[in-house]
Amino acid sequence: MSGKSRLTINGKTIAAPNGLTLIEAGLQAGLVMPQDCCTGQCQTCRVDVLSGSVDAKGTAEGASVLACQACVTGDAEIHYDPVPAVMKTGGSVIAINDLGGEIVEVIIEVTKPVPYLPGQYVKVAFSGFPARDFSPTLTLNGLREINQLIFHIRRTADGLVSSALGGAIKAGHRVKVTGPYGHAFLRQGEGRIVLISTGTGFAPIWSIAVAARLGQPHRPLTLIASARDPRNLYMRESCDWLARHGVEDIVLTASGANPLPPARHGRASAYLPSFRATDTVYVAGTPGLVDLVRSAAQDVGAKCYSDPFLPSTSQPTIGMRIRRFLGGKPSKPSPVHAQIETLAASLAREKT
Repeated sequence: MSGKSRLTINGKTIAAPNGLTLIEAGLQAGLVMPQDCCTGQCQTCRVDVLSGSVDAKGTAEGASVLACQACVTGDAEIHYDPVPAVMKTGGSVIAINDLGGEIVEVIIEVTKPVPYLPGQYVKVAFSGFPARDFSPTLTLNGLREINQLIFHIRRTADGLVSSALGGAIKAGHRVKVTGPYGHAFLRQGEGRIVLISTGTGFAPIWSIAVAARLGQPHRPLTLIASARDPRNLYMRESCDWLARHGVEDIVLTASGANPLPPARHGRASAYLPSFRATDTVYVAGTPGLVDLVRSAAQDVGAKCYSDPFLPSTSQPTIGMRIRRFLGGKPSKPSPVHAQIETLAASLAREKT
């Protein structure tokens, strides 16, 4: 479809060529919309279509679409919630603490504070390792310093980054942070807030829960937090905090084995409440549960903001493999390590 249409983005009207994605149309007019992956997975660019119509390309959820996929087909007005601008900063690891099971708490001190909304995520690149998406959160008793970022990370044997935590990555390790990103952040509103997580999806959910109780205490809150391994139910202290702050509807559940009470056995999906149109639902964790919750919320007209935790697909570089074999990069490289780094860089250039 050729020609142009009138596209209004957050009150500003532009002439948008038909066939472009909403993000592309905005960029041509100098309007930068929230975005990250541009593949339709991260949900950062989800916008509401207030009037007119667009080709949603299969991304419609109620009146919202993904701006990186949806295309201009005629006059339309769209809106997205204002979010902090994406920024970059450096920092260093100051602590790595075991929280329980496979879960660790990583605390990073940053050069410049990163303004993020509860529920958003950032990209973290530990020096010598590929960047990963992590959700800033709070300590399990609901605290953090303004110049710190706190992450909950599940450490796995085959995880390129997570397996290095406490080994090659330890206190003093340099870090680069970019963000924030994400659409599943806490909004002001009325009605019940329903928070659902699997695994370390609890990190953004915990950030939302604390902000909701302190900033919107009049709203009822329901929390469901789950893990496969009951040892990974590391959030018991946080649940106690919520109970002290008036939250009565809390469910902890593990599917792999019977957990210690008051946690229950089973999948989170077995304990979902009956959603109401007045609910606002936030869900983070495995894509399967996210899709299930999103569908159930849509069926009754409830607002749902989701953060699916997708597996990383990046592979270790030659240099990373060598460093892992040697047990990590030393803080002060030896001549042998320097030669290996040079060789790895040379081989990488030849490969590309």
